[in-house]
Amino acid sequence: MHGHHNKFIQLFLLIVATVIIEIILVTYLTKKIINIEIPNRNIKGVIIYSILYIIIILTQSYMVLKHCDMRCILERIMQGELRDKVFKKLQKVNTKFYDDNSTGTILQFMQNDINDAGRLFPDIIVEMYFMGLVRFLIIAFFLMLIDVKVTSLIMGLYIVGYVITVYFNKKTVKEINEIRNINIQIYSLINEGIQGFLTIKTLEIIKKKIQELEKKLNEFTLKNKNLEKIVGMYNSIFTFITSLATPLIIIFTGNNIIKGLATYAEIMLLIDYSANLKYEFNWFIKHLTDFNKAFISYSKILSFLELENVEDVNKGQELKEINSIEFKNINFSYNENQKAIKEFNLKINENDKIALVGKTGSGKSTITNLLCRFYEPTDGKILINGNDYRKFSIASLRNNIGYIMQDVQIVPYTIIDNIRYVNKEIKENEIETIFKKLKLHDKIISLKDGYNTNIFNNIDILSSGERQLISFARIMAINPDLIILDEVTSNLSYNSEILVKNAIKEVTKGKISIIIAHRLETTKLCNKIITMKDGKIV
Repeated sequence: MHGHHNKFIQLFLLIVATVIIEIILVTYLTKKIINIEIPNRNIKGVIIYSILYIIIILTQSYMVLKHCDMRCILERIMQGELRDKVFKKLQKVNTKFYDDNSTGTILQFMQNDINDAGRLFPDIIVEMYFMGLVRFLIIAFFLMLIDVKVTSLIMGLYIVGYVITVYFNKKTVKEINEIRNINIQIYSLINEGIQGFLTIKTLEIIKKKIQELEKKLNEFTLKNKNLEKIVGMYNSIFTFITSLATPLIIIFTGNNIIKGLATYAEIMLLIDYSANLKYEFNWFIKHLTDFNKAFISYSKILSFLELENVEDVNKGQELKEINSIEFKNINFSYNENQKAIKEFNLKINENDKIALVGKTGSGKSTITNLLCRFYEPTDGKILINGNDYRKFSIASLRNNIGYIMQDVQIVPYTIIDNIRYVNKEIKENEIETIFKKLKLHDKIISLKDGYNTNIFNNIDILSSGERQLISFARIMAINPDLIILDEVTSNLSYNSEILVKNAIKEVTKGKISIIIAHRLETTKLCNKIITMKDGKIV
């Protein structure tokens, strides 16, 4: 709602005006026609007031259309702003947030929670509470003017119905939270099915994964049915209680008509407006579940946006270059139960090329993650150029590091786009020079569209090794001081490995380099080989 106060004030005023026109003017004209013009057989008056009635209805219809349009626009704006805030926050949170939260949780934030939360103010609160409350108060006021006793009895019925609704509503909140958690698990299973598609196909566990998803979908369906039963129960009770309003009006006001204390217009208006009163309450009751969903989603998003585990990437001094790195007595744990790194000591000098080798889980990647400040040591210090690396800003530190991983991230669309992804200022001839050094230039210009070839949608145009060179080209386009290569030659064919080996020589030329590798051919490029086991140098 922040930043949109004026729009909401305009919306509120428009709604108030709509309700006043609908209730006050329509009521006045109805009484005028029925109580005065018709009994006096004034045809001209009936026609004039009927025309005014039609004009008022048309005006009111236009105003309803206008405030519905305003609500829809505000809803889209707020959903867009929330999505933008959540996405930006996701870029700022530290790596531990992603360790603690599944992909399903993040997708729930970005999809369902934002859609529901965006409706909270412009749609649900404005229409459900404000518009309903204004209508309710005006209708109740007019009912009081017609018959205080009958109106008091009607209000008593609605209060009893409301108390029952509040009691049942507590149960719906619990159900909605459970449905939300099941939905997160469904998102996680879907993401797992997409990301691990080839593994699932290879291991022939498609049927098992489908059964897992069907089980969660059945849980989701059963929970929703249970929620619908609870909502249906208090809807039925409320409808029954409030339905007693019409017999009350007929009994009490009908008796007054017989005694000459009330008119037919009054009983008609009492029945009509008590029905409107019931409609306002019914609308509120039926959409209480929508309010609960939106409120829970909005609360979850606010809690996420207020998280303090964010990286202030600009805090600290600027690191202009990296000349040396030293790990001093480094200990690190991802959790309290087990240390991932134990008493790690290593000094890396200018132009050193270090190979980190060891079994999976020995701590190789953890060391590079600490160096990039994705995590920070539990104990000990990492020194860059002799200074504690926390003295420097994260942004300037990472700007001086080129990190190439095993998996290549190809972005839309062309080869040039994939290099300008990291350096928007680089010229096409500079990109060509880089690929000539990587020995991929001839292959690229042989393609129909050359450097403008769409490699995002045409994954077979380049081999796995050639696609890996895209990552190398990006690093050469930003020219950092430190190069980190994490298993870049894994799962490559012999020819691709030769291509990548040449790329490693080019990208590490004159640079401090840390290479994580299993293959002996890759470690031969280094002047120091560090073997790790259980988080230690052995």
